Amino acid sequence: MRVLHAAPMRQISSGIINQMKWEHDAAQDLNLPWEVKIFVPNDFKFYADSIIIEKSNKDIKINSNFQFRREYYDWLLKQESQFDCFVLRYNNFDFQQLSFIRKIKKPVYLIHHTLELPELKSEKTIKSSIQYILEQFIGKYSIKLAKGNIGVTNEIFEYENARVNYILKNKLIYPNGIFYGDNDLDIVDERGAIPEIVFIASFFYEWHGLDLLLNDLKNSQEKFVLHIIGDITESDRSIACRDSRVILHGHLDEEQIQEILKKSWIGLASFALYRKGMKEACTLKVREYLKSGLPVYSGHDDIFAESFLYYYKGDVLISSIVEYAKKMRVHSKNDVSESSKRYISKKNLVNVFYTKLSRVFL
Repeated sequence: MRVLHAAPMRQISSGIINQMKWEHDAAQDLNLPWEVKIFVPNDFKFYADSIIIEKSNKDIKINSNFQFRREYYDWLLKQESQFDCFVLRYNNFDFQQLSFIRKIKKPVYLIHHTLELPELKSEKTIKSSIQYILEQFIGKYSIKLAKGNIGVTNEIFEYENARVNYILKNKLIYPNGIFYGDNDLDIVDERGAIPEIVFIASFFYEWHGLDLLLNDLKNSQEKFVLHIIGDITESDRSIACRDSRVILHGHLDEEQIQEILKKSWIGLASFALYRKGMKEACTLKVREYLKSGLPVYSGHDDIFAESFLYYYKGDVLISSIVEYAKKMRVHSKNDVSESSKRYISKKNLVNVFYTKLSRVFL
């Protein structure tokens, strides 16, 4: 079964690019007939030479999302003879996506990475309100007409199924993952005597719950260092700057982040997913922590088994976070990374998902 996994991208998203690139590398290692492409405007510079990038042949006006999407779906239609099925990253309120599913004769599977309607509703703008109304109708029909729908978490799949009155019979879950190279299990461990904790995001939105964490600082007198990597709001900054245990790094490159991870005891995931109507997530950040040998303290469920030692769901309490860090101190970073591999290795996940998809397809 020949598969094309495709996604359109007009603006740089390193997270999506990395996921797709790792998926391509995993499929190549597994010798699977699985291709990965990100469709971009022809002036796209980032990763311009990557084999996963497919550029539009036309000049797309900067504000013409309609024209860009039309180019994307026209390009997909031209690939029909080369593949047996299409796996597409789901696009909100996209009537051209719906039109494509109707036109193409090959089966289409849609991958959902979030709860679309609750997320749009949480944005609370006029634009998002209009998009919410459009998604209610357009999205519902896209989900119904697709051959199958895929969630990165069980919660997301069940949500999509509920949108269409539970007509989806084949449960397909395809979690996010990370690529392990041959030398990735030789991790440098520079942990010191004082717990160092790291919290990473490109920007700390309200659903990250950084405000909840910072507001609890006053309830603890313990010694620790909290590294906050990424851009934060001014209100969060004003609280963080009052506590000498908090270090605000802002945006860092990958090499700088790795230097901090070497010293860190644990990593923090999000604590307020309920603010966008979610209870589960499958974030790249968590997988990067685990691969680097850091156990994770989180406020939400993920795909890990309850018996998995290195992912802990707890309350947003500094005392509990520091306690978990001290408890995990006895475990080597190599052990954390190796034990996590079966859950987060992109190679493992692609292999399992391809097998599931083949069974549904046949």
